[in-house]
Amino acid sequence: MKAIDPLSPLLGRYRELEDALARARDTAESARLGAEASELLDTLNQLEGRLAELREMLRQLMDRHGILPGLPEGAVGLPPAVAERQSELGGGYVAKGWKLLRSGDHDDAVALLKEALDLAPDDPGVLSSLGWAQTISQQYDDALATYHQLLVVRPEDMLARVNLGYICLRKGIYGEAIGHLSKAIRDSTDQRTGVYGRYYLGLVYLAREMYDDAESFLHEVVELDPTMSEASFQLGRTRYLAGRKAEAISAWKDGAAAPQGGFWAGRCAEAARSAESGVQPLLD
Repeated sequence: MKAIDPLSPLLGRYRELEDALARARDTAESARLGAEASELLDTLNQLEGRLAELREMLRQLMDRHGILPGLPEGAVGLPPAVAERQSELGGGYVAKGWKLLRSGDHDDAVALLKEALDLAPDDPGVLSSLGWAQTISQQYDDALATYHQLLVVRPEDMLARVNLGYICLRKGIYGEAIGHLSKAIRDSTDQRTGVYGRYYLGLVYLAREMYDDAESFLHEVVELDPTMSEASFQLGRTRYLAGRKAEAISAWKDGAAAPQGGFWAGRCAEAARSAESGVQPLLD
């Protein structure tokens, strides 16, 4: 499904009024157009109130299901499972930490979860939540240490290995990233963990300009989860950089048509259009 800008009709109406007012022939026409502009402003004011209500409804929905908003682009896609937050020691600390994360107060969340960790240094729920908070705050060195500590306590935690692989990718520690992600793919029984393990492994090989290996893993991701438009975008990017423009466009078109649409579907559509018109797509 193609991504849709919900403001397009309103922006279109604004541009119509802007153009019409610039070409108005007399004061009467200007007054008529001014009244129409006032009507548009009233519509926007009404929408503002409705948007506030919808925003609060969505915030409550995400809160009930433990979903975090507003992660930075490229951020790791696998937060700890909801059940893991109920630590024996500090369910209260962890719950407060996640509330801060949901409101965007990442630094305060990290500080609070560190307090919890001081009280229970080996609590896996606290370690999982702290590592996630440090990751989305881009405190990668601290997150590395936290996840390594978690693996000492719970070595079977493949989600932690995926997150470690992601952090190593961001820091350019490619050998260690490959080790963590390969083990997660091999040992995980959770499909989502396996999908993200392959996705980040594909990005590691892409960063190393090993295009065949990158394509192999990214193609697996698309096969496992066709709705993951970011994987389609990176698959197209890999093929484009490898000099296979037609195959890149095909991957981007598949991503643009993904059922859930969204940001990455829009980027896929934009990249496909640029490549087809002979313009260098924006690949970063």
